[in-house]
Amino acid sequence: MSAIRYILPLLLLLGLGSLQAQNNTQQQYEKAYQLYQQNKYSEAAAAYQQLIDQGYSLPDLYFNAGNAYYKSNRTGLAVYNYEKALRLHPDHEAATHNLALANQRVQGFTDELPLLFFQKWWQQWEHLHSPNGWTIGSILLFWLLVAGILANLLAARFATRALRVGIGVIGALAIIYCFMSIYAWKTANSHDTGVVMNSGIKAKPGPDPGGKDLFELNEGMKVEVLDATEDYCKVALADGKTGWISCNEVKRL
Repeated sequence: MSAIRYILPLLLLLGLGSLQAQNNTQQQYEKAYQLYQQNKYSEAAAAYQQLIDQGYSLPDLYFNAGNAYYKSNRTGLAVYNYEKALRLHPDHEAATHNLALANQRVQGFTDELPLLFFQKWWQQWEHLHSPNGWTIGSILLFWLLVAGILANLLAARFATRALRVGIGVIGALAIIYCFMSIYAWKTANSHDTGVVMNSGIKAKPGPDPGGKDLFELNEGMKVEVLDATEDYCKVALADGKTGWISCNEVKRL
């Protein structure tokens, strides 16, 4: 009883701390929304960014941050946040629309090639669950598979053809979910694309600032990072052009 006397207050304090943290987060979000409604776009962007920096990763949070950055004429960060929203929610129509508007501000913008039908199907399948959802599903299916195998081996009355078929189906699903959990995690943690944060950036043929200028990149351009040294990144544009720029100029997604 003496142990319970100390544990219960501790659990209560932890619960109150979690509730207080949720209230603080909600207040921060509402403050950012109010700043946006008052046309204080830079302050609203900073408030949304603070929530993002605290580790919150939600499509609408990135979308709202993108809107605030767009209104404060920070095109690079607007594009970046719309892209982040679409990574989490590819069917976010408002983010897709606003990203198109932001891209109209990007000097020299080159649109990406549209996805083929099977690429769209794969993208929809990939986002059927979050990375954590695929992982949890694979774990549950694994234990169902183990339970089914044990029932088939140890309980003769359960060892039916239907059970064996069910074990096969669950096993196949477990493999698929395991593969997708690894793939989704790698995709979520991949940083091979980014957005240029400044204008007038000269791409070079190699990681050498003294090289000749190949082409110019401007704020808001989306690039693929092909290679990198400690200070320089080799990037590719949607039209196939490649060159080296300072990694500090690219904010990776």
